Amino acid sequence: MTNGTRFAKHVALLRDVREHVDQRLGTEVRELDDAIARLTDNRMIIAVFGAFSAGKSSVLNAMLGDTLLAVSPSPTTAAVTELRQADGGETAIDVQAKTVEELWADVRGALEELHVFASDLADGIAKARELQAKDYPTALRRHVRFLQAIAEGYDAMKDRLGQTWRTSREALHQFSADERYAAYVSRVDVSTPNELLSRGFVFVDTPGVDSIHRRHTDIAFRYMRHADAVVFVTYYTHAFTQGDRDFLLQLSGVQDVEETNKLFTVINAVDLAKSDDERLAVRERVEKELRRLGIRSPRVYEISAQIAQAGRQLAKDLTDERAVEIVKRRLAGAVDDHWAPTQDTPVQLLNQSGMLSLEGDLVDFVETASETLAADAVNRTLSRLRDRVEAMILTERMRHAKNSEDRESYLASLTALSQEWQAQLANGAVSAMAEDMARSLEELIFHAGERIRLRYRELFRGAFHPGRFRIGKPSDKLREASDELLETVDRQVDIEIRTFALRAESHAKHVVQDLVDRCNQQLAKVGIAGIDAESALGDAKIVPEAVHTSVSRDVLNPYFRHFSSPKQFFEGLGAETMMAESEQAVMAAAKANLGRVAGRVLEDAKTVLAASLQALYRDAVQRVAEAIRRAQEPAKENALDDLIRLKAYLDQKMLSV
Repeated sequence: MTNGTRFAKHVALLRDVREHVDQRLGTEVRELDDAIARLTDNRMIIAVFGAFSAGKSSVLNAMLGDTLLAVSPSPTTAAVTELRQADGGETAIDVQAKTVEELWADVRGALEELHVFASDLADGIAKARELQAKDYPTALRRHVRFLQAIAEGYDAMKDRLGQTWRTSREALHQFSADERYAAYVSRVDVSTPNELLSRGFVFVDTPGVDSIHRRHTDIAFRYMRHADAVVFVTYYTHAFTQGDRDFLLQLSGVQDVEETNKLFTVINAVDLAKSDDERLAVRERVEKELRRLGIRSPRVYEISAQIAQAGRQLAKDLTDERAVEIVKRRLAGAVDDHWAPTQDTPVQLLNQSGMLSLEGDLVDFVETASETLAADAVNRTLSRLRDRVEAMILTERMRHAKNSEDRESYLASLTALSQEWQAQLANGAVSAMAEDMARSLEELIFHAGERIRLRYRELFRGAFHPGRFRIGKPSDKLREASDELLETVDRQVDIEIRTFALRAESHAKHVVQDLVDRCNQQLAKVGIAGIDAESALGDAKIVPEAVHTSVSRDVLNPYFRHFSSPKQFFEGLGAETMMAESEQAVMAAAKANLGRVAGRVLEDAKTVLAASLQALYRDAVQRVAEAIRRAQEPAKENALDDLIRLKAYLDQKMLSV
């Protein structure tokens, strides 16, 4: 079922209204056309997130019943992959390479993490070719591996930079699984015939939440905001990584501001559980961690993507040897070497895998929300249209008024209203409202800094732990832990800035809505159609595309004096003393970065709000001027009766939504 079919009732209703609407309602006619277009192509986006090796691609393959996605070899090279329904009957795969600018940004960022600096991309490639992983601490070797892959693939891929090309399944697996080529891919678009995709779903396989590229953080933020549902995959045997926590912390901020809960958490590979008690303990740990990170009422699903995929493959072919082998391996305690599938096996495996429960709830959630949004959009469109017709009815009655005093009184009311709003524009009412909003938001910056401070000790212990110092030179490990801690603090600042920007945008929308409501009350008194708050705010966005900050990597150097040996550091008071004494210096730097960038966001918010409010006032004044002009026109024969019939028609249509 395509979206066009799902919303066929709404589309047919709007098209019917379109045929009945008089061309005098020009703007509303365009709004009808826009609403019809949105409902005809209203895709539902499900974004899938998770750490490298959590099994995101395996979960998607199992859900779609197809091995479209290869497992990415490294969190450094993952690209965004979107999967949607094919227009025809054939699978089409388009690969988009990074631009020169994107590649250079990635190379420059990785080199800087290694304290290597290059003048341009060519110089960066040359320096990458000289790198040896053994020369760097373990935590930095992922940057080395990425740069080595870039260097090895450069000659083959340099001419494809910025290009998009169509490829085959086999070649896609090469561009996904061979780091020399995967490191150059920015995006993959897959169109394929599939029952689930045919219902209007678009699945997005995102870069791992532990990616080394900050560009991937920006991509993740956009998808967590705009996706209809978010699926977060964690592996049964893996504890939450810091990347997991950062992602969930950011998502909880988005959900809190937008007052939604669209997260579906998946524990993959639960067939590895040794007992029911162990499985329950893992689930409870995941739920506890989700709540601690701000995810209220978490939805948690326990699945085995491999068993689900085997079930789907056996449904197509009971003799599929690879699927049989997966079942024997994953269910070794339940089947023996002589096990063979029967006709009931595919359904049994799918039920056992937990995939059907996840799919059912996910589809129901997204389709229900989508249907609600569609109905709301139709109602808003028809309501604005009816308000416009009501205003035209009042104007037409004024034209027919035999008592000139009534007409003059009406025109005087309109003129007074226009003068009032023009005076507010001239007297700085817009600037005052923008400044009021800024003052109310400034306190949020302080609280954001305090939230980071409260996390500092946990972040410190996550970076400075005994396991890190078991192998290698202690001084190198000390620097490695220090860099990891400060990188994590930087991410906390980024997270808080994005959440603050969302709150600023939300606050601006509330200010606009409040003024819209007040203006509409006055417009209603003189029979003028109200202003729509969404159109008043327009397309202006306050949330920046990138909000990257960086605490100086030298800020911890004075506190290294508390480390003389791993034994002294962890068994004595070295670690606790360093943590306590360093907190003030690190937090001062982090809060300074937070305040500086949040201050810029606040200025952007004031600019966006002021522009929106000015446009709103101008729109209101223009509506009044148009009403004055219409009221002074001569009455048209039968126009009033036609408008009354049109309003009755719209009232009836609104009841049928």
